Amino acid sequence: MTAYRFRLLLCLYIILSGAAIVASWYCSNLISPAMQAASEAEPVAWDVTNLALSMSIIVPLAIGSLAGLAGMFMFKSWARTFSLVFTVAGMIMPPFMGTTVLSWLDYMLVDMAAMVWGAILALAYFSPVSSLFSAARPPA
Repeated sequence: MTAYRFRLLLCLYIILSGAAIVASWYCSNLISPAMQAASEAEPVAWDVTNLALSMSIIVPLAIGSLAGLAGMFMFKSWARTFSLVFTVAGMIMPPFMGTTVLSWLDYMLVDMAAMVWGAILALAYFSPVSSLFSAARPPA
């Protein structure tokens, strides 16, 4: 694995994540009316009813995740650990956020992004690229 290919994987992750966000906004018609009705019949989750609490958790998680992603792109020494911590923190949240109905396209894009992110984290720790995160490089 080279630094160039590692950065390409990071770009692929960004593209897949962006596509998943866009697909969830513009392709809601891919969810059947019966599934939409079942989703709307579910009790409202706490993250919807208490927006202030929800944003006080989600915004720092999002900022931390983006900082970790940027750090990984620049091979900063703190980026691997930062990204791993915020990934685990982000994985703790969904069970408390209620049910979610995704279309096949949303699910495919989110799942592909998650697989690519897992590969990125594994490569950051267990490939030749890992030496770039610990190497002392001269400032640019």
